[in-house]
Amino acid sequence: MEKIARKVSREILTKKEPLSALFFIVLADYDTMINVASAIFVLLTTSYRYAFAFTIQSTAHPTKRTRLFEQQANIKDILGPVSPATVQSYNLPPSELTEGWSARIVTRIAKSLDESTDIELIPKNEKDHYVDKFSIEIPLLINEGQTGLGIELVEVQGGRDDGLGVVIVNSVIPGGNADRALKNANDQCETLMYGDSIVAADLLLSIRDNKGDRTDVTSVKTECLGYTAMVDQLVELLSNTNEHDKIDSATIILTLKRLRRRPKINIRLEYPPSQNLPPETIALQPGDNLRLAMLQRGIKLNDPLAQRYDGKPTGSGNCGSGGLCRTCSVSVLRGGELLSPPKANEKKIMEGSPRWRLACKSWVGYGMQEGEVVIQVNPRQW
Repeated sequence: MEKIARKVSREILTKKEPLSALFFIVLADYDTMINVASAIFVLLTTSYRYAFAFTIQSTAHPTKRTRLFEQQANIKDILGPVSPATVQSYNLPPSELTEGWSARIVTRIAKSLDESTDIELIPKNEKDHYVDKFSIEIPLLINEGQTGLGIELVEVQGGRDDGLGVVIVNSVIPGGNADRALKNANDQCETLMYGDSIVAADLLLSIRDNKGDRTDVTSVKTECLGYTAMVDQLVELLSNTNEHDKIDSATIILTLKRLRRRPKINIRLEYPPSQNLPPETIALQPGDNLRLAMLQRGIKLNDPLAQRYDGKPTGSGNCGSGGLCRTCSVSVLRGGELLSPPKANEKKIMEGSPRWRLACKSWVGYGMQEGEVVIQVNPRQW
């Protein structure tokens, strides 16, 4: 056993890239896996050097978001269905993933005024990158003695006394449980990639005994754990599969986070000839509201000639993005498919002007697509 551990440790420590340690969740029986992993930990203790320091940010208002990437419940409502192929096109190259992660302490206040503190992974470059969250299911072949995951992990940030760090997927071991599960998955499912970080794991055991049939679920959180702490959590979770005679099937659900680049939508603005202003282009991201983005950049939208639908006289100002005054109307010349579709009220208001949209009810990047949208500002003045 010690020879195996020394061989793996020597291979780890002689790698040229700045890795702290690798962990093989080996395809072996549980006792062998524990003994090898424990021996590797001991052998690496005195030789290890961290390549990157791990620092943590703190935020006083964690629930206030400026994008919809972190508001997953709203993406489906506002940005519609997202094609897996579209999202995959925003994956980052490995060179940007190793040093792309950071962390933030989040304090949440419940309605009961109870506080809870968590730590979450975030991009170092929040301007250009966002964090996507997804899950994969990995059936474990416990009847064949294959209770390991078959995933190789690497710690890229750490060195803290509190055991926190950033551990990412380095590779999937060919022939392992994870490799087998990914090959059997359909094209609509996510796959494991270098740079993914396991933030939680749920073990589902279908058990049949004298108490009848039942499903036991055991969960662990692994977000922002260092290498040793994450491996300890996963090994302890997998130890629940030892009672093979009582278990019909076992499946582990891994929740992962992945860094991706933010899609960009260019909005080309054309102004009425009477305003004598040159066209300009502003860069937005999926989830940005068109009216708000334009007002933030000093673009005048209010059209004094707009017909109102709230009973107020023409020229009495905007309705505050209520979708009633039409003062923020724009004419979409190209790229309308990149805007959220109009709802019934907007369609009724814009009858007779099929190209017109209410900027206050238009969110860019529908379907998480990127591209260019060309619009005319103040269309009544053209």
